Amino acid sequence: MANLNIAVTYDDASMREDLLSILQNISPTETQLVSGLGTSTASNIYHSTLVDSLAAVKVNAQIEGAAATFHELTNPERVSNFCQIFKQGFKVSGTERAVNTAAFNDRYQYEATKALKLIKNDMEYALMRGSLATGNGSAGARQLAGLKNSLSLVTSQSTVSLSEKILNDLFQLVWDNTGIQVNAVYGSMYMKRKISGFTSGATKYFTQDDRRLINAIDVYQADAASMVKLFPHRYVNGAAGHDIVGINEDFFKVAYLRKPSVEELAKVGDSTDGQIVVEATLETQHYNAGFKSTMHS
Repeated sequence: MANLNIAVTYDDASMREDLLSILQNISPTETQLVSGLGTSTASNIYHSTLVDSLAAVKVNAQIEGAAATFHELTNPERVSNFCQIFKQGFKVSGTERAVNTAAFNDRYQYEATKALKLIKNDMEYALMRGSLATGNGSAGARQLAGLKNSLSLVTSQSTVSLSEKILNDLFQLVWDNTGIQVNAVYGSMYMKRKISGFTSGATKYFTQDDRRLINAIDVYQADAASMVKLFPHRYVNGAAGHDIVGINEDFFKVAYLRKPSVEELAKVGDSTDGQIVVEATLETQHYNAGFKSTMHS
């Protein structure tokens, strides 16, 4: 140890570390579907809704006193989806919970919060891209069908770039088949910016109580769809090109068989083990209440 006539920091082992008690995590956590769609309740692992249709319009002019005529009846059909189990475990040693840590008081509670965010991201991915799987008890888990695999009005224009006319044609496709209007469009950030380029005169604020609308967004106005909210979505793109999905949000819900819960598992060692469990599905009330389209750009 050197003898100095001035106290300096270079070899001073008594200094405390300078550790700011702020922990930053900027991993993506946008969950427009999980947080924005309405919720429903499932009572079975196989969740179904009923859809029906009217006969085609006709000339209906009757002679006075004529007997009744009867139109051809259609039976309602079921639209079904499986509930998917989402789990996220976390494990914290007894020592880790005992030491003095920066930025959080209890590592177990912190990991529980992180696990819930991970679950929401996984649910968002499934609600957009999930492929239906029945599952079995040994090798395969049940999987829900997400938006992209629940819609019947599907077009592929993989060699064409999205234009304002094409977007409006897609809105009209839904209107022609249902009589309802699209009120939300999900696309990659690239496609969101492209659509925003169409909206030089767009409304920039939306008054509806929507938890997702924290920042100013674009609202697109069209003949076949008014007040269409435009959302960037991280998981919408497919392998073949740029996908966009448009829906009427009133016809899609997140149906929970088991809502998110934190479970502390049985103690088997010097650690606290926990998991988040959710069991839910996408409730599609009509398969024509939206569109999916693939574009080149």
